[in-house]
Amino acid sequence: MYSGSMLMGWQVEESMENLLEVVMERDVAYSELETGESCEPGRRWAYNELGIGYWRKCKPYIYPLHMNTYFRGTTSLSGTWLNEYKKLRREKNLCQRRFNLNRLRSKHRAYSKKFPHSKLEVDLSEYTSTMMSKLKQQTE
Repeated sequence: MYSGSMLMGWQVEESMENLLEVVMERDVAYSELETGESCEPGRRWAYNELGIGYWRKCKPYIYPLHMNTYFRGTTSLSGTWLNEYKKLRREKNLCQRRFNLNRLRSKHRAYSKKFPHSKLEVDLSEYTSTMMSKLKQQTE
C-alpha cells in the first residue's frame, strides 16, 4: 500500500515541524527574558482604502511606508470617490441594526402575548434612548 520511503518522509516532515515549533518557543522565551518583549512581529491598527480599520501584522520593509514614494502614489486613503462606498457601508450597518431591533421587538411582543401575566424586561442597552422610548410606547 505505502512504501517505506513515503512513510519515512512523512515522519521526517512532522518531526521537522515539531523542531521548528520548539525552536520558536525557545527564541520567544529567551527574548522575553533578555528584553521583556516578544521577538514576534507585532500588530498595528491600519486602515484600508475605504477607511475601515483592521489589525495588520508588522513586517520588516526596506523603506518605512511613509518614505515609500510608490506606496504613497498608489494609495489614497481619502477623497470624494470614497463617499459612495462609505454611504453604502453606513447603510448596511444601519439596516443590520434595525433588523436586530425589529427581531427583538417581535420576540418581546410574542412573549407578552404568550405570557401576559409576567413582566419581561428587554435588554436594549446597545440601542439609543430614542429607540428605547419608541419601543416602550409601542408595547404599552
